[in-house]
Amino acid sequence: MTKNITAPALLAALILATLSACDTAPGDTSRPESGYATGTVVDTRGDPIAGAKILLDNTVFYASYIDGSTAEDGTYRLKVQPGAWRAHASIKKDYNGRTYSLELHPDSIDSFDDTGAVRNFAWKLEGRKLDNDWGYYGGLVKVFNETGFYEMEDVEITLAPDGPLIDGSEGSTLVLRLGDNYWRQLAYLEDIPIGRYAVTAALLDGDTRQPLKLRDWDAEVDPAERMQLDFSPDASGSPGATASIAIGY
Repeated sequence: MTKNITAPALLAALILATLSACDTAPGDTSRPESGYATGTVVDTRGDPIAGAKILLDNTVFYASYIDGSTAEDGTYRLKVQPGAWRAHASIKKDYNGRTYSLELHPDSIDSFDDTGAVRNFAWKLEGRKLDNDWGYYGGLVKVFNETGFYEMEDVEITLAPDGPLIDGSEGSTLVLRLGDNYWRQLAYLEDIPIGRYAVTAALLDGDTRQPLKLRDWDAEVDPAERMQLDFSPDASGSPGATASIAIGY
C-alpha cells in the first residue's frame, strides 16, 4: 500500500533535514563540531576581538600545543587531534606606552577530545580566574610601610582613575581599608582593574584624617601626598601586571 505524503509533511521533513545538516556547519560556533575546537572571543563590552591568540594545551603530553587566532568576527576554528585538550586565550594590549599580555576568561575549563568542543572567551578587567585559587584578571599592587610607620590597619587608600582604563572605560574610584574586597591581605591590593591611578592615603583616627605620604617602592622618587600609579607588565611577557606603593609619614 502506497502512502501519499502531504505537502505540509514534506515541507516539515525538508526543514528538519536542513537543520540537521547545519548542526555542525563550519563557522557555527554555537554547537560542537566533530574534530574541531570552536568559539568566540569578545571584549569587556561584548564586541568581537580579532587576532586573539588561542592555545589548545594537551593535558596528557608535556609541551604539546595547537594554536591559532581569531578572525575579524572574533571566532576561531582549530582542528583537534586525538587526546585531551584545554583551551586558553589571550590578547596583547598597548596602553600608556607599554604592552600588556592579558589572559581571557573561558566559559569552561573542562578538557575535551577530538569529538569537538565549543569554548568561548571574554576579556575581564577583574575577577578570580577559574583554573586556580589565587589568580585574578586585575593587577596586583604591593603595599609597603616605610620605616617607623606601623599603623596600616588605620590607613585608607584611595585610587582615582587618571584617564581611561586599559579597555577604554572610565573606571571607578576605589576607597580601600584593610579587609575590603581589594585589600584582603596587608601587603597586597589584589585584582585592581589595570589603569593609571592617582593615589592618596590617609591615617584615620576617629573623625580625624591625617594625609600620608606615598612613593613608588620600585623607583627612586621622593614621597608625596599624591602619586601616579602605573602597572608594569610581566617582564617575561606572561599575563600579569604589578605596581607598588610605600606608605609613611
